Amino acid sequence: MKLNKSCHIYTLFQKNMKVRSAFIFMMILVVQVAQAQQVFSPDYMRSIGKIYVVAGVTLIILLTLLIYMITLDRKISKLEKRQKHE
Repeated sequence: MKLNKSCHIYTLFQKNMKVRSAFIFMMILVVQVAQAQQVFSPDYMRSIGKIYVVAGVTLIILLTLLIYMITLDRKISKLEKRQKHE
C-alpha cells in the first residue's frame, strides 16, 4: 500500500501550524503578563510551601510531554517500517 502526499506525516503537521502558532503566541503572552506583574518572590513561595506545588506541576507537565514524544516516536517508527515493507 502506497501512501499519497495527503497522508504524509509532514502534511499533517502543516495543517496544524496555525493552531500551534496561536498556542505559542498565547503562551508567550501569558509569560509576559506574569513577568510584568511583580507577584511573589521565590522566598515567599518557599515559606508557604507553594514552591513544591509549582515544581510538582512542572514535573508532571514535562513527564507528560516526554511520554507523549516517546509514544509518537514509536507510532512513527511503526508507520515507517510498514511503508518500507510495502
